Amino acid sequence: MPKVSVIIPTYNCAHYLKQAIDSAMNQTYRDLEIIVVDDGSTDDTAQVVRNYEAAIQYIHQDNRGLPAARNRAIDSSSGELIALLDADDWWEPTKLAEQVSILIQDPELCLVYTDLEVVYEDGSITPSFLSSRPLATSGYVFDRLLQSSFILPSTVLLRRACLEQAGMFDESMRSHEDIDLWLRMCQRWNAALVRKPLTHRRQGSANMTSNDSLRTEYGIKLYLKALSLPNITESQRLTMVRQLGNAYFFQGYLYFTQGKMKECRNSLTQSLHRRRWNRNAWIYYAASYLPKPLIDRISMAKKKYLK
Repeated sequence: MPKVSVIIPTYNCAHYLKQAIDSAMNQTYRDLEIIVVDDGSTDDTAQVVRNYEAAIQYIHQDNRGLPAARNRAIDSSSGELIALLDADDWWEPTKLAEQVSILIQDPELCLVYTDLEVVYEDGSITPSFLSSRPLATSGYVFDRLLQSSFILPSTVLLRRACLEQAGMFDESMRSHEDIDLWLRMCQRWNAALVRKPLTHRRQGSANMTSNDSLRTEYGIKLYLKALSLPNITESQRLTMVRQLGNAYFFQGYLYFTQGKMKECRNSLTQSLHRRRWNRNAWIYYAASYLPKPLIDRISMAKKKYLK
């Protein structure tokens, strides 16, 4: 039985999948299995995987979404430790070796995550994602995770026993499903950070993180779920309420930019219930009653002023 199970979900990502698989197969840590779950791809994914024959386990399913694909692979795996790797990301060769060493030495840890390099479509690179996430740290990170998203799936090696106790990925979440899981796990156990960019992440227009409307919708759901976690402190509850207010405000702002003023006011009302003195929420709420030609003129003047 392998120590580590590498989980690679993929959907129409054949042009990147080989690099992800190769980076898993080329790890200096060798006691592992690789499981690829094809979530109903219509491209050449099956052919890419076929080239590896028996070296990896391949599972095909009808399209059910990323959380369901990850859960299917985890259910089919046997490792004591679970490594997540998205099909458009890849690892440095020593990633697993460094993480396994840390995780097996400390039974209080539920997961180990790394820094990562972000590679953009235009060829530009951010060498350290966590350089813009000052709250990223080791230890009890739950309170910090409520304020900042600094653990990304492809950076994570987690303990199966902790995952099973905290629960699997929520398959109803189309975004933020990873943060939802980290919160459930890190409320109960510690995490460790390897401050090296041992993971590489592609970021582009097709990446889910660029879909603001979707992320805002499920960001709201994330904090509503978090408020139902057991044994939260008053300080943690207040942080969740504040973040929920921010999420509703951003949703209202997006509706404003789309001209959906009724929806805008509904979201801003929800925001003001949580953050009564949010000046910007009051401004956009009042502006939502203005005639559209006047809103357009104000918007054009603002853009001109900011140039």
